[in-house]
Order: sequence, then structure tokens, then C-alpha cells
Amino acid sequence: MHPEMIRAIAAQQVGDWQAVAQARTRAKLARQARKARRHVSSAPDQLDGVRVPDYIDGTFHGEARHAEGTSAQAGSRSSAGTEGAGSAVPTTAGGRGAPVRRDAA
Repeated sequence: MHPEMIRAIAAQQVGDWQAVAQARTRAKLARQARKARRHVSSAPDQLDGVRVPDYIDGTFHGEARHAEGTSAQAGSRSSAGTEGAGSAVPTTAGGRGAPVRRDAA
């Protein structure tokens, strides 16, 4: 048989095998989706009662904030890291977020 014909037949077989494999994969995914839908409707959600806080201090949006996390700490935090720069926000090196070190002179 001519080499070109062998290559063409081999390419056709590979294409057929790939098509069969893709069809099997799609059928398997469809079965898994149907099975998952059946199980979801019958079982309650395990995370149904879990609430994740909206803020780092553990409070939720719309709730009152804790008294220790309001204005008393906000004033002390605004001057942190300035080291006499005259600004509440530290200067950054090229806007990349790394504080610029200043000489005391």
C-alpha cells in the first residue's frame, strides 16, 4: 500500500477514536450532572446556617461596629508610618506600595 494511503487511513482512525472518546466523555458528564441534580434536591445544604462576616472584626454589613474599632484606633493608625513626613499617608517608591526611606537629616 502507498505511504500516503496509510497516512490517510491512520489519520481517519485517529479522528474516529477521538470522536468516540469525546462522545464517551460527554455522556459521562451528562450522567454525572443528572446524578448530582437528583442528590442536590433531596439533601439539605450543609452550609445553610453558616454566616461569613463582611468585615475583619467579625461584624456584618448593617450591624453596629464594636466600640474599640471605631474612632480611637482610627486616629492612631492614620499617623503610623509617617515618621515626621507631614502627611498621614506614607510616600511610596514609584507608586508600588513600598515606603520610601528618608534620612533623619
